[in-house]
Amino acid sequence: MLWKTVLIFLASSSLVTAQFNKVTAAEAWKAMQPGWNIGNTMDGVPDETSWGNPLITTQLLDAIRATGMKSVRIPITWTDHFISQAPDYTVNATWMARVEQVVDWALDRGFWVDINVHHDSWQWANLSDDTDLDAKFAKLEKLWTQIADRFKNKSEKLIFEPLNEPQGSTQVHADRYNDLNQRVVNIVRASGGYNKDRLMTLPGLNTNIANTVNWFKVPTNADPWILHVHDYDPWDFVSTSWGRTFWGTDADKKVIEDTFVNLQSRFNAPALIGEWGTTGKSVERGAAWIYFDNFIRTSRSYNLTAQLWDNGEHFNRISLKWNDPVKRDLIISAASGIVNTLPAYDQTATIYQKINQTVTAKNINLVLNGNTITAITNTAGKTLKKGTDYTITSSGVTISAAYLSTVLKGTIGLKDTIKIKSNRGVSLPFDLVLYSTPTVSSSSITITDSSSDYTIPVNVGGSTLATVKAVKADGTYLKDDWTSSLGTLQQGRINWGDFDTTSDGKGVILKAALLATMKGVGKVTLTLEYWPRTEGNNVTVGVTVN
Repeated sequence: MLWKTVLIFLASSSLVTAQFNKVTAAEAWKAMQPGWNIGNTMDGVPDETSWGNPLITTQLLDAIRATGMKSVRIPITWTDHFISQAPDYTVNATWMARVEQVVDWALDRGFWVDINVHHDSWQWANLSDDTDLDAKFAKLEKLWTQIADRFKNKSEKLIFEPLNEPQGSTQVHADRYNDLNQRVVNIVRASGGYNKDRLMTLPGLNTNIANTVNWFKVPTNADPWILHVHDYDPWDFVSTSWGRTFWGTDADKKVIEDTFVNLQSRFNAPALIGEWGTTGKSVERGAAWIYFDNFIRTSRSYNLTAQLWDNGEHFNRISLKWNDPVKRDLIISAASGIVNTLPAYDQTATIYQKINQTVTAKNINLVLNGNTITAITNTAGKTLKKGTDYTITSSGVTISAAYLSTVLKGTIGLKDTIKIKSNRGVSLPFDLVLYSTPTVSSSSITITDSSSDYTIPVNVGGSTLATVKAVKADGTYLKDDWTSSLGTLQQGRINWGDFDTTSDGKGVILKAALLATMKGVGKVTLTLEYWPRTEGNNVTVGVTVN
């Protein structure tokens, strides 16, 4: 009954007129940084909780606001929420009311809010498919007519985004989406209320930066508007594909900067990076820290507002805490222009000591960026003694063998976390882990059912899986022969998605699709590579799928 009461109120709440202050794209850009996506929620198919995240609540929005985020993108999929088809394409009133409720909650908390038409882009609104083009345009226009009317009296902090990641690959496809942008702009500007002055964020083909540079056309009567792009470069790192677990060389950073230079050389205007971030479950934390800091700092320097894509990977929707608070701190400090101390390239955020081997001093290589190290503390809050427990070097810090010997002993696993504090920016936590080489009960497995996933139990030895290499009996790679041109840590590696780990990390799941690829090719040697990624810390399993 309470839910019904709320919806009845919301059904008429669009009639309430909020205050509206005209803004330019440049003014909005400054106010929106940094931002966050409530991903895999209202864009879920068919409904808000279908993809494993809980309902959006005021508590969630309060928690995100408290972390320092200034804008939220609320991806919305409308596919399963139409109560009629042509010619009206009427949206279910309950769903529209729920969307408005969440939007109002976000606006009430001072967020800038971006709403869109999301996974519809590949479900029914794929304009690169020639089938029923007129019907697709008509449905999109009817949908945006309803959205524009419903939200026309909201404040200037509500932004409209016509379509997420428009599908296609050619200029012909791009021109269709340019046409769509124009149609949506026309609908919004003529819909009354504040919409003639409302900020819109307009995408190019795929929201890909190169495609946008090449083919995007600015609609007439678009002002005020801001360009909308996404950036998941380099994909192999952000998704931990093909074994790539490190990022952060000068060359890596130049690729990101060159992309932004290319964008601004064409448009020279503020733009919204509506999605970015790491998406792989095994992205090494130290490398991720470098990436997060660099991405926000570089995007900011080129007038780009970045909204982190988060499907629940980064901010836990149950505990309302960041899974890795350092990432949040890096976003906030980099967006504010604060200089951070960072790990050096290939410096992991975990310091490993193999069990039953002599404990030696461990170097933690850092890039100080002009900062100074002020203290190192442990989990218990004890401050380590400079000169005894650690020394500062030209490349970072060295933790003494004497101190580590008091910690890295006993059973395998995480033994402690030391936090390196600088005079500015974030503090960096480094885990101290005692490990042993992982083992399996059988080094040869025959699988007769390739229609379902298969789990290999592993005694992980206190470590976590980094990647998997797959080699056929003749020495060739099971998949992606082109990886032979990559570095030694990537050659022959398959991807997360081909495999996964169990929730406790003590099993490697071979996905059915991978088993189908392996079927009939004979014995495939899988090398399960655990952290630290050293030759002696792998375990091999010969797998035959009949």
